[in-house]
Amino acid sequence: MRVFLVEDSEYIRQQFLRLFEGVPYVTVVGQASTEDEAVDGITTLAPDVVLVDLNLQTGSGMHVLSRSRRAGFSGKLFVLSSRDPDFYQSLCERHGADGFYDKAHDQQKLLDDLQALKALKTAAEAKGH
Repeated sequence: MRVFLVEDSEYIRQQFLRLFEGVPYVTVVGQASTEDEAVDGITTLAPDVVLVDLNLQTGSGMHVLSRSRRAGFSGKLFVLSSRDPDFYQSLCERHGADGFYDKAHDQQKLLDDLQALKALKTAAEAKGH
């Protein structure tokens, strides 16, 4: 599973890189801390999954979602946030997000969902051959 990480905090980016170390089904293919870097990286690298923070150094994660979808990105867009999911989850989904995860509390759920996506992708590839 090729993952692109969009997060303004270097500290949080490093936490997620450590989280993914040793996880055989995840490869972080790129990182960005601004909206423009994110959209450029997503377009260039075509990852399977993009993990997007809503707060960025410049621009916003919400714009990353909508700009990526308008540019034709068909992979998964997952939001990583500490904001209230009761409000922000549906707003993010309207902008193109496929999922919403609390940065501090949903890391295992994120790993489980990435593993499930990898299994689906592997099964689909096996059927195609």
